[in-house]
Amino acid sequence: MAKESESSVGKRKKRIIVGIAFNSKKLKYNRKKRFSVSWIKNRMNIFMRYTRKSLQRQTNQGFDALVEYENHSRKKINRQLRKYKKLPNNIKFIPKSMYQRSIKKRLKGYRYLYLVRLDSDDLYRRSYIQQLKKHRRRKGVKAIINQHGYMYDSRKQRIAPMYAKSPAFYTLIYKAKDYLRGKRYKLRGGHPAVIRLRHDKLRLRNYVHIIHSGNTTSKFLSKRNKVINKRRVVKGRHRVRRILSSFM
Repeated sequence: MAKESESSVGKRKKRIIVGIAFNSKKLKYNRKKRFSVSWIKNRMNIFMRYTRKSLQRQTNQGFDALVEYENHSRKKINRQLRKYKKLPNNIKFIPKSMYQRSIKKRLKGYRYLYLVRLDSDDLYRRSYIQQLKKHRRRKGVKAIINQHGYMYDSRKQRIAPMYAKSPAFYTLIYKAKDYLRGKRYKLRGGHPAVIRLRHDKLRLRNYVHIIHSGNTTSKFLSKRNKVINKRRVVKGRHRVRRILSSFM
């Protein structure tokens, strides 16, 4: 199928936005915890230690990262943010009530929105934004899926290759005018539904899913929609850090 030419649609073809839910999503395991000072403090530490570095060390900084938080957490969030070095201009914490408006404001003059999904405790390869910049969108493609990555156990300092058919590491592609009119893809069942959209797959190991003391739903083992290659587990702080250096 013919690919659209980058030059045919002008220089401002795509807007890349990384959407990160900090404590704005209500999950079974964190319904009340996510508003507590201790939870916010711990998650902020993890974000700054890992995810922020992954974003700041992207080889191409032509993106905006919007970190969404629940409105009534504003004071607690700001109190924690003041403990760290100021974030660069393209990484912003946004209250939930302003999140969609913040995305729409950034779409002016662009043809496509590349909406990157990332959790506030995970990593993308440092070349990931550059990969998206170079991506040649085929007609009708609505998503880019990263099936290959790593599982990193930060408690036991071990890392292993992982594969997931339709993981939480994907980028949704919208025509900007459609997104501004309210179009959203229906992902019934969550992340596993992304594979049902017309999609492209990137072949690199593009992500690191991090296990830490605060995420109760992730374990270093294979289960539905996730396969860990236990024959290729790397252990030891220095060997693990060598792999992570490609991500942060």
